[in-house]
Amino acid sequence: MNKHETLTIDDLAKEENLGVTADGNQLQLLVDELVESGHISILDGASPCTYTITEKGISAGKRIVQA
Repeated sequence: MNKHETLTIDDLAKEENLGVTADGNQLQLLVDELVESGHISILDGASPCTYTITEKGISAGKRIVQA
Protein backbone atom coordinates (compact mmCIF):
# COMPACT_ATOMS: atom_id res chain seq x y z
CA MET A 1 0.00 0.00 0.00
CA ASN A 2 1.45 3.31 -0.98
CA LYS A 3 -1.63 5.49 -1.09
CA HIS A 4 -4.79 5.92 0.92
CA GLU A 5 -6.93 2.91 0.21
CA THR A 6 -8.91 0.68 2.50
CA LEU A 7 -8.41 -3.07 2.60
CA THR A 8 -9.72 -5.97 4.65
CA ILE A 9 -7.44 -8.76 5.84
CA ASP A 10 -8.69 -10.85 2.88
CA ASP A 11 -7.65 -8.06 0.48
CA LEU A 12 -4.25 -7.83 2.13
CA ALA A 13 -3.77 -11.60 1.82
CA LYS A 14 -4.06 -11.57 -1.97
CA GLU A 15 -0.79 -12.41 -3.67
CA GLU A 16 -1.05 -9.43 -6.01
CA ASN A 17 -1.10 -7.09 -2.98
CA LEU A 18 1.76 -8.75 -1.09
CA GLY A 19 3.83 -10.29 -3.86
CA VAL A 20 3.78 -13.59 -1.93
CA THR A 21 1.24 -16.01 -0.53
CA ALA A 22 0.91 -15.31 3.18
CA ASP A 23 0.03 -17.64 6.02
CA GLY A 24 -3.08 -16.28 7.76
CA ASN A 25 -1.56 -16.25 11.23
CA GLN A 26 1.65 -14.59 10.05
CA LEU A 27 -0.30 -11.99 8.12
CA GLN A 28 -2.43 -11.14 11.15
CA LEU A 29 0.71 -10.77 13.26
CA LEU A 30 2.23 -8.45 10.66
CA VAL A 31 -0.96 -6.38 10.45
CA ASP A 32 -1.11 -6.13 14.24
CA GLU A 33 2.51 -4.89 14.30
CA LEU A 34 1.78 -2.30 11.60
CA VAL A 35 -1.25 -1.04 13.54
CA GLU A 36 0.77 -0.85 16.75
CA SER A 37 3.60 1.04 15.01
CA GLY A 38 1.17 3.53 13.46
CA HIS A 39 1.87 2.59 9.83
CA ILE A 40 -1.72 1.48 9.26
CA SER A 41 -4.91 2.11 11.18
CA ILE A 42 -8.20 0.32 11.70
CA LEU A 43 -11.26 2.17 10.47
CA ASP A 44 -13.79 2.65 13.25
CA GLY A 45 -17.17 1.06 12.73
CA ALA A 46 -16.27 -0.85 9.57
CA SER A 47 -17.37 -4.45 9.29
CA PRO A 48 -15.49 -6.55 8.41
CA CYS A 49 -12.40 -5.02 10.01
CA THR A 50 -10.87 -2.63 7.47
CA TYR A 51 -7.40 -1.09 7.42
CA THR A 52 -5.96 2.02 5.82
CA ILE A 53 -2.39 3.22 5.49
CA THR A 54 -1.42 6.29 7.50
CA GLU A 55 0.81 9.19 6.46
CA LYS A 56 3.56 7.52 8.52
CA GLY A 57 3.12 4.34 6.46
CA ILE A 58 3.15 6.22 3.16
CA SER A 59 6.35 8.05 4.16
CA ALA A 60 8.01 4.78 5.19
CA GLY A 61 7.03 3.19 1.87
CA LYS A 62 8.54 6.09 -0.08
CA ARG A 63 11.81 5.78 1.87
CA ILE A 64 11.97 2.04 1.14
CA VAL A 65 11.39 2.56 -2.59
CA GLN A 66 14.14 5.20 -2.73
CA ALA A 67 16.69 3.01 -0.93
